[in-house]
Amino acid sequence: MNDASGNAPSARPPLDTIGQLELVEYPHPALRRVSRPLVRIDDELRDAVRQMFEIMYAEEGVGLAANQVALPYRLFIVNTEGRPDSGEEMVFINPQLSKPRGSAVQQEGCLSLPGLRMDVRRPERVRVTGYSLAGEAINADIDGFLARVVQHEFDHIEGRLFTDRLSEASVIEASRTLDGFRDIFAGKQSRGEVPDDQQIIARLDALERARCQA
Repeated sequence: MNDASGNAPSARPPLDTIGQLELVEYPHPALRRVSRPLVRIDDELRDAVRQMFEIMYAEEGVGLAANQVALPYRLFIVNTEGRPDSGEEMVFINPQLSKPRGSAVQQEGCLSLPGLRMDVRRPERVRVTGYSLAGEAINADIDGFLARVVQHEFDHIEGRLFTDRLSEASVIEASRTLDGFRDIFAGKQSRGEVPDDQQIIARLDALERARCQA
């Protein structure tokens, strides 16, 4: 079948094809979706991890969760140096956190909330378990900046944002910025630049069925 120009219409890829990734911004529905454990690691997912590192470095970040690129998987990446030629690239698959200790306040930002930075209180030390992309077990007690980055990204795969941890006064301070993000996102959807919520959720469901626990 040809279109009006005489050319055959290009077939749309299946909804469960990962394909080309891009960073999504608040209030994209993927950011509030609780991610599901992965049971299948394939070449598409490995390529997705490669793309995630590229996106993270391009945006000058130090961590990136799968749902920040509209993937509904319990997966995030970290490089506390934020540069491809420095630091250690870490991939956490199906991570869990335990044994929080201490407490510290530090300013945080988020690639999906560009320009917004606020003080956030978190435990100083935690234990992280999970798996690497190669299937090797991870079991480490971490502290300092690494612990903060890991906790920030873990929040993402739980459908939480750092703004959920703000004090009441800070929430009021951030509210105008968040309202602005909502207006921008609604405008993009109304112009067809971003799929509507129903289409987004349908794709997330398909991606989840392809690689996650039933």
